[in-house]
Amino acid sequence: MKKKVISALLASTMIVSLVACGSTGGDSSDASSKGSDTTATSTAGGDDAATAESGSGSGDSAASADWIESSTLEDDAVPGENDDRAFEKFDHVVEVHYGYQIDPKDKTLPDGDSVDNNQYTRYLLDNYNIKVVCDWTAGNTADFQQKVSLAIASASLPDAVIAPTRNYLVQAARADLLADLWPEFNQYASKQVKEIIETTKGRAINNATVDGTFCALPNVSVDTDGVYLYFIRQDWLDQLGLEVPKTVDELGEVAQKFMDAGLSKDYAIAGIDNGGRTYSNFLNSSNNGYGFDAVYQAFNATPGYFLKDDSGELYWGTTTDEMKEALTTLHDWYEKGLINPEVGTTTNGDNANNVKNGTCGIFMGPWWSLGYGNPDSFRNDNNANWQAYPLYTKDGEWNIHMKDVGTTYTMVNKNASDDVKKAIVIMNNVLVRDESTFDTSVAIGWYPLRNTMAATDECEYEYDALMSILKGEASADHDKRMNDYLIPILLFQFF
Repeated sequence: MKKKVISALLASTMIVSLVACGSTGGDSSDASSKGSDTTATSTAGGDDAATAESGSGSGDSAASADWIESSTLEDDAVPGENDDRAFEKFDHVVEVHYGYQIDPKDKTLPDGDSVDNNQYTRYLLDNYNIKVVCDWTAGNTADFQQKVSLAIASASLPDAVIAPTRNYLVQAARADLLADLWPEFNQYASKQVKEIIETTKGRAINNATVDGTFCALPNVSVDTDGVYLYFIRQDWLDQLGLEVPKTVDELGEVAQKFMDAGLSKDYAIAGIDNGGRTYSNFLNSSNNGYGFDAVYQAFNATPGYFLKDDSGELYWGTTTDEMKEALTTLHDWYEKGLINPEVGTTTNGDNANNVKNGTCGIFMGPWWSLGYGNPDSFRNDNNANWQAYPLYTKDGEWNIHMKDVGTTYTMVNKNASDDVKKAIVIMNNVLVRDESTFDTSVAIGWYPLRNTMAATDECEYEYDALMSILKGEASADHDKRMNDYLIPILLFQFF
């Protein structure tokens, strides 16, 4: 077992080192160098641009001055146990109605289970007396966005639903549909959740605040969440005696050779599903699986972002010459049949089918996509060896753009009772604390209202902590954050 744990630590360190590589310390956005170091794209204030577009509030909740700091709270109950605050069991059943996006192709749900009757929902009912009732579902991004839009337009939001972007949050808030969630969140959010919120230095509270009212639970992800790479079948490269592509031209050549050799029978490069985006933007700055961000970045293109030139003038990154070059290359790849011919038209995850069944050799996405994006490819082919690499510019630079603190929000209906609002906060606490202890043979996406939270500095912290342990400078037993949180996460990911 010791050998397995060390292997897991090493694997995690290798993954995290990709995003930590070249960091100069506190601010990961100031790295700019050659080779494998990163160059963060400078945006016009990121959050400021989003504020202008979406109508953010003053930057603080009306009650944020009353914030109960995590350092003043007692430790949370250990996973699986209750306490009298953040993990309290109601003395009666509290029903929470919600709408949800599900993966219709997921096959992990046992026979007889459903979206609101599965191991996760039963866990909430048995341990907290929280009964979730799913009023409606949608099977892909476009359908879910339409469902949320209709619910806002018709003032028929369920007790809770996840806003896919901040625009939906602003629309619902200004239609006077959302509850002021501050009292329940401030009082009942777990110590761990509050610690995560505090790593954002006010950004998460700002984003969940509209016109002075804190009206949603914010998604919080690591600051490096939006670091994009391309993923390639290393076993195919080895089979054909090919070097790892470093530039766009080299990647296109390898994709063609995959096709010519019959390894990628239909196409070599996967693309987006219907409702997806080929690039991230300042409103949706992360989680852009199967897009082409790696290509845009290799052309120094920054579509979807407002930026400043050397003279300080604002410009729109979507209309630059660099963007036109990137689109020309992608068009050429599409014409040659290298890119999925049904890019942008597939639904319900069909865009990823050839990745999963082993007949597509290249896809792009955030650095964590290997673990969360394509596990089926390993199940279907034990020899599949996917590896992640940066795509460099012709000058040998690796450009990346940094992301916002989070892009989704758990909105709560203003007509929800105090018990329902409290229950939603507790559900979020449970997800953050207990996710690594669940039996994830049933996909964690079936957890109701799953809106993930992770400390913004988690990658940097994890890298430093793991390296200290591997060098013998520290022990996990003496690092509370590592021992209580990171080790369970590692075991969850690797075993």
